[in-house]
Amino acid sequence: MDHNVSTQTKDINASGEMARIQMQELIKNCKEFGVELYDLNHPFQGIVHVMGPEQGVTLPGMTIVCGDSHTATHGAFGALAFGIGTL
Repeated sequence: MDHNVSTQTKDINASGEMARIQMQELIKNCKEFGVELYDLNHPFQGIVHVMGPEQGVTLPGMTIVCGDSHTATHGAFGALAFGIGTL
């Protein structure tokens, strides 16, 4: 969600239809598959490569894959981390 929503308004509708649909599907899929989601209303919601280490989600030995080029920063905590995304 950190790349689809304004950090000032946190309005799911402000970033356009495709972003809104993507975020709604993310919420639905996380609930369905039991994945913890730090959504817009969560007190720790933020940029994944910042809040992951801050909250102790990033741990040594983990494999982390995110759609962000900064994902590799998790490697500083002993995780194997890959940033994936579009060309």
